[in-house]
Amino acid sequence: MGPIGLLDSGVGGLSVLRQLQKVLPQEDYVYFADTFHMPYGVRSKAELEDIVFSSCDFLLREQCRAIVMACNTASALVLPRARQCYETPLFGVLLPGVRAAAQATLNGRIGVLATEATIISNAYNDALYAISPSIEVYGQACSSLASMVEQGELEGAVVSKALHHCVAPVLRQGIDTLVLGCTHYPFLRPLLSQLVPASVQVVDPAEQTAREVQAHILPAVSGGGTTKFYVSGEIARFMHVATRLIGCPIEPRQVKFGMGANGLTVAVE
Repeated sequence: MGPIGLLDSGVGGLSVLRQLQKVLPQEDYVYFADTFHMPYGVRSKAELEDIVFSSCDFLLREQCRAIVMACNTASALVLPRARQCYETPLFGVLLPGVRAAAQATLNGRIGVLATEATIISNAYNDALYAISPSIEVYGQACSSLASMVEQGELEGAVVSKALHHCVAPVLRQGIDTLVLGCTHYPFLRPLLSQLVPASVQVVDPAEQTAREVQAHILPAVSGGGTTKFYVSGEIARFMHVATRLIGCPIEPRQVKFGMGANGLTVAVE
């Protein structure tokens, strides 16, 4: 059986990978970090579709039997159409996070921290209202946090201030549940715990996503638990930050985007 593929704009999807490795340790994985186009959160839907579809095509050429869009922006803007175009099982992180938040809230007031594109899409609002029209959703665009994590900036006064500016407005709305609507944000949990009161439950969609993948795919009969990494941008920076985040050294391979006969393509150098 083939590996499970993951795609993201950078290191954020590693939060999903580490949860998958906890529940499916015997699986092999292929992780594609599209750092060349990072950040996804400022790109148009049409542009993002071209990027994500070409990334999915690449993962399919790597024999992946399932693909996880380990990015909330891609999950919100591209996943619905992608499911119409691919027969391979595709998973996102947005709906698992929505379901977990709806189950967790007691007062029906939910905050969402996400990229600008995810907030503008209203994807979290629509999905939560579909579960319960009485839920009140307070979204906050956090334009700089993903880039900070991408640079390995996980602590310090600058990051703390940026996180405070994102969290404070939603806390003022009396929420009891906070969704980390970008897969980069779980890496800021230590700082976040200093800003969010214990009465507010923080939802990391990566945890529920891993459980949903586990529930919907046939497990590998045998696998080495290996992970291959591919990077479309600068390898050294990704390798340095990713090694720090997952706690073990990695050896990513370089890929490049180019134009083929049918549009944007990804190829290993």
